[in-house]
Amino acid sequence: MKTFEDLQNIWNQQTEYDSKPAAAAVIEKAEAHTKKIKRNHFWTRAILSLTVIILIFYYIWAGAYKQTQFSFGLCIMITMLIIRVALEWISGEKLENLKTDVTLLEYSKQANQFYQWRKKIHYIFTPIIYLTYTAGFTFLLPIFKETFSRGFYLYVVSSGFVFLLVFGLIMVRIIKKEMQLLDFLKSIS
Repeated sequence: MKTFEDLQNIWNQQTEYDSKPAAAAVIEKAEAHTKKIKRNHFWTRAILSLTVIILIFYYIWAGAYKQTQFSFGLCIMITMLIIRVALEWISGEKLENLKTDVTLLEYSKQANQFYQWRKKIHYIFTPIIYLTYTAGFTFLLPIFKETFSRGFYLYVVSSGFVFLLVFGLIMVRIIKKEMQLLDFLKSIS
């Protein structure tokens, strides 16, 4: 019987394992995820805004307003980026409006609404904006073909579409990461 008593003593000496994280740890992790999402919003807005400024500068510098097709293509690209920046500003405001000092039920409701909004942006608006932006770039190609030398034109076409492909893949990866962060915020409830 000595063996049973030894086993009982060992069992009793174990520290109790709490499988549920402390509320403070969950709140801290949620705040860290929220900061990361805010930082991502900031950089997305900054990069897209800089791209809009560059395209507007190019529009004026190249005299795009003189050629209808070129102007149309460049205006499509600029408009799509402006829409995307506006969506990011709205998202930033919605994220700022998430109040952590409310009841868990209320926070859960707010987080779910924000999550649904971001899903719409990522799965509806972003593909439409991306494809329309690509169409705008495609409108520029005939003008580039007649303006640039054959070698430079081929460079613009190949680098442009490679950029759009690589950018699209990076965008998919970023969207997946953000959706994982948002899933965590949603799961807190």
